[in-house]
Amino acid sequence: MNIVKPDYNRSVLSISSSIMKYYNVDSNYKSLKKLDEILNKGYRNIVYLIIDGMGFNIMRSTLSDDAFLNKHTLTNVTTVLPTSTVPATTAIHSGLSPLESGWIGWMQYIKEKNCMIEMYSERDYYTRKVIKDTSYKEDLKYTRIYDLICSKNSDINFHLLFPAFAPNGSKTFEELCGKIEYACNSEGKNLISAYWDEFDTTMHHFGVGSKEATEVLTKINKNLEKLAKELDDTLIIITADHGQVNIKEVYLNDYPDIDACLKMPPSIEFRFVTFFIQDNMHEEFVKSLDKHFKGKYILYTKEEFLNSGLLGMGDKHKRIDDFFGDYVLISTSDLSFSYTTTGKKDKPMVANHGGILEDEMLVPVISIECK
Repeated sequence: MNIVKPDYNRSVLSISSSIMKYYNVDSNYKSLKKLDEILNKGYRNIVYLIIDGMGFNIMRSTLSDDAFLNKHTLTNVTTVLPTSTVPATTAIHSGLSPLESGWIGWMQYIKEKNCMIEMYSERDYYTRKVIKDTSYKEDLKYTRIYDLICSKNSDINFHLLFPAFAPNGSKTFEELCGKIEYACNSEGKNLISAYWDEFDTTMHHFGVGSKEATEVLTKINKNLEKLAKELDDTLIIITADHGQVNIKEVYLNDYPDIDACLKMPPSIEFRFVTFFIQDNMHEEFVKSLDKHFKGKYILYTKEEFLNSGLLGMGDKHKRIDDFFGDYVLISTSDLSFSYTTTGKKDKPMVANHGGILEDEMLVPVISIECK
């Protein structure tokens, strides 16, 4: 499997930059020329849809060449690193790299709580305890690109659409498409941001290329083709936050020589992992990783990683140093870690993301012009 590093001059940030540029909002990232040209046709409605997990290679291999989504694919770009929902969707909605936003993974070490907190659910990842005091999020607030757009374009009506986990969210993709259509039929100029997570969840449980995942993406493709026929004067822009790869999940607890080196449980993601190491055990940790998993990962010291540019361009968020331990491990194979502090092991995932492989990193840029 090929390693592909994020290209922050041609990434999901570039899609958001094109949209910002169209609405005369400044961005620090380069836009996509092909998308700029289409946007400049001046459609009344702009739909910006994220299909979670729909990596470029996965989409191309799952759907036929003449499938609706494949036929309307402009190009591909990279997502951000880690290749995961929290940093990527934040980048798309904020126009900021993970380095700038501080939103870098599913679970991050929050120093004042001394635990790994899930950034969306606000729970301790390992104990499942709800974190009631979320004042740590004050430092992680950002302005959405949509707010910037609306503040500069008073004639724009903004619509935000989510699956059922959000209030008034859609239970099916067909329902989501119905809400997109309803928003597009509203008077005036409309900007719609929509997100769907079913494809990603299905691959986690059944795997990339599984019958179940294929059925979900085929349904998405058909519903979008149907939606496009119902709309006029509308541009639908579709991308993904990341792709996925099939994995072999291993519990680090099963490797006592590695576990003994850990100062606290691993965090961020399980194919992009940061480790806090006990004093005087750094050499043992590096040797033990190599002994068990040689050739399956890239290991950086914290300093090496933060100087690598892999987390993005721009000014470093003030909390970034707190979020990272002594080392950062990025999987370059099917290796995916897990860990337990209670002794209970969850059912293993079949596919995951977070690493630096091509199937995780490349995402499509799809443009559907409804005239």
